[in-house]
Amino acid sequence: MGKERSGSIKFDEARGVFIVRVTYTNEQGKRKDIRRNLENKTEANRELKRLLRNLDDHGGRIVDGARMTFDELASLYAEKKLVAPTYKGETRIAGMRSWRNQRGFLKNLQSYFGRQRIQSITHADIETYRAARLQEKTAHGKERGITGVNRELALLRAILNHARRNGWLVRNPFEQGDSLISHADENRRDRILTPDEEIRLLSVCDDFRRRHLRPIIIAAIDTGMRFGELKSLRWSDVDLGENLIRVRKTTTKTWEARTIGMTARLREELQHLWDIGTSDVSESVFGIKNHVKTSFTTARNLAGIEDLHFHDLRHTATTRMIQAGMPPMEVMKITGHKQMSTFLRYLNTDHQTARRAAEALDTLYAPKLPPEPPAVTVYVN
Repeated sequence: MGKERSGSIKFDEARGVFIVRVTYTNEQGKRKDIRRNLENKTEANRELKRLLRNLDDHGGRIVDGARMTFDELASLYAEKKLVAPTYKGETRIAGMRSWRNQRGFLKNLQSYFGRQRIQSITHADIETYRAARLQEKTAHGKERGITGVNRELALLRAILNHARRNGWLVRNPFEQGDSLISHADENRRDRILTPDEEIRLLSVCDDFRRRHLRPIIIAAIDTGMRFGELKSLRWSDVDLGENLIRVRKTTTKTWEARTIGMTARLREELQHLWDIGTSDVSESVFGIKNHVKTSFTTARNLAGIEDLHFHDLRHTATTRMIQAGMPPMEVMKITGHKQMSTFLRYLNTDHQTARRAAEALDTLYAPKLPPEPPAVTVYVN
């Protein structure tokens, strides 16, 4: 990083402008001089501070937004934002948990916008990118869903906002037209595991080659925990005496800790794992490795179950809690949903509930008949 730098503001009476000047030594030891002309002193002071901060934030070099390509912007953003998280206790102090996924999205964006200057990126360019991505097949030859493309666009918007905040871009092109990110178009899965499918799936897991899957599947169905939360669960988070599981906030999607009760069958499974394990509270409960989802797919196929994802077990848990009569707000606390709009996607109306709703409406719509006149008794002599 260049160590020598200085900044000044002078008023040019002849031209009626304030001249901002920043001089610094770059990483190659060369002296650089940057000047900006501003119409008033307030803007000049703001620009001077921005340039000096720019030097401090980017290794002793001035980043020029006018010539910056998307590749250059992406590198600056990734270096600052898309890094592995660091913690102090259970508090995240830097980075993001999804940094690997985000870097994957960034690679796709760079392959399209890479050498294009950020000043030339338009709303139409982003529309074209969106359409092109939706037409591409996935690595497995399947139709590409809108959800993944939306995530790429959300990252692109965040990167361009970063450029705007740093003064490299006047306006984010996302703001220059209709919304390009439509969550309403996303396909929402409503798949749940039926009782018969559950019996078949757990039966397949009785085989010693898949015995490790049984407690994981039961935990997912009976608690609604996400795969990442199950993967991160340690024995120090499990209280077999009180039949409670504590989900640490550093392992959750929403960064909020929560407590979940155990069903009798889940407690039995966990007690068995504890009895045959290392009895080390710092150890992982399930010992989940990256191949677990592949093993789950194999077990599902052997059980003759179609179109079931591991995350559908969470959907199943949420639906069953509602069907058992639990208030939605309590279910949200247990499953860790923060937004009602997201939570409502997991609710499935069973046939009995649907019929009750229709019967209630029939009662409401039924014509109101006038009351019958009182009975008259006639006496005949």
